[in-house]
Amino acid sequence: MNSLLVKNIIVDGKLSSIYCEDGHIAEIGVEKDADEVFDGQGCIAHPPFLNSHTHASMTLFRGNGDDLPLMEWLQTRVWPYEKQISFDEIYWGGKLAMVEMIRSGITFFADMYWNFHAVAKGVEEMGMRACLSAVFIDFDNAEVARQQKEANERLLHESKEYSNCISFAVGPHAIYTVNQDSFRWAAEFTREHDLILHTHLSETGHEVKECLEKHGCTPVEYLESLGCISNRFMAAHTVHLTEKDIRILGENRVMCMHNPVSNMKLAVGGVYPYRKLKAAGAIPSIATDGAGSNNNLDILEEMKIAALLQKHHDNDPTSLSAKEAVEMATIHPAGFFNLDCGTIHKGGLADFILINSGHAEMNPMFDLNSHLVYAANSQVVDSVVCDGKLLMRHRTIEGEEEIIAKANEASASMYKRIDG
Repeated sequence: MNSLLVKNIIVDGKLSSIYCEDGHIAEIGVEKDADEVFDGQGCIAHPPFLNSHTHASMTLFRGNGDDLPLMEWLQTRVWPYEKQISFDEIYWGGKLAMVEMIRSGITFFADMYWNFHAVAKGVEEMGMRACLSAVFIDFDNAEVARQQKEANERLLHESKEYSNCISFAVGPHAIYTVNQDSFRWAAEFTREHDLILHTHLSETGHEVKECLEKHGCTPVEYLESLGCISNRFMAAHTVHLTEKDIRILGENRVMCMHNPVSNMKLAVGGVYPYRKLKAAGAIPSIATDGAGSNNNLDILEEMKIAALLQKHHDNDPTSLSAKEAVEMATIHPAGFFNLDCGTIHKGGLADFILINSGHAEMNPMFDLNSHLVYAANSQVVDSVVCDGKLLMRHRTIEGEEEIIAKANEASASMYKRIDG
């Protein structure tokens, strides 16, 4: 039995403590003997943040390929290098992302990238939770598609070797990189095994135009016709949507991930329709996307920009309130991924973060949600607990220096192979 007592913290506005046992919150406000006792130094206990769409190992691409259109960026600065990317490069790039996410108060992320095992190894070592999909791209090549299907079938079996902190998903990249038969297979495979299907959807106007020309329907309608859309479906971006698209996504309780920084940086030509998606019944969440197109993984920054973008676009200062923005990074994705960490309560997962309210920008303390979204950045996250274990103690993460050094070596190695 593993136990942790976090004392001298603010829980629901009162000085209290949280006692964790075997990965769950066993008691609140009760101080008991524990394997480890941690002094929270008056910090505020808060539910952890969940990053519902990223490509963790793309930290290796950070700052190399900026200021380019999406397809030019992918075709010239990403895909050529990924063709030969190694296990170690993915592993160290992923761990660098995990350090950054932990520093931002993130305990869970949904990933789509090459080499499931390289990322999974890092997740286990860092003590986080993750829903991992090995990206599926076939470029309409039948043999590649066959290999990808076999790999995913094998990975589903192999994923069970890991702890219950890791879940497996199927990740067909997008309708312009994966053929119709592969998407149909993904729909059947995920339905048969009750898995999440994770893809990019309606990110650019060009994607929608091309789909209309090729299939006579929008990307949402196209994937619905292939059986992909259900309450196990998660779609990144969802920017260019018709009213019918929004109705389909809402009726199926699809989780639609808002990636405002990536969208604005890549100039996708539209804005995530938050109010319409929420009203239709879709599950709205906020995510950072990968560091190659963001360029950081600071979920607090992402929440602020999401809220400001919606207000600006709607010409309405009440659009996407601070409370709603926080819910898009906590309660909403927690419910979708069936993680009992959207609130701090007895019996829930021992996943929570400590917010240092001593920072100047956190005062005066009128409204915590307001400060987290509009005033703060990741520096206010003091400590992080996941599965009843301390991942960050007063801004210190064990092994961080080595991870940064190894990730720099990995990035240099990756670029040297192609650029010489």
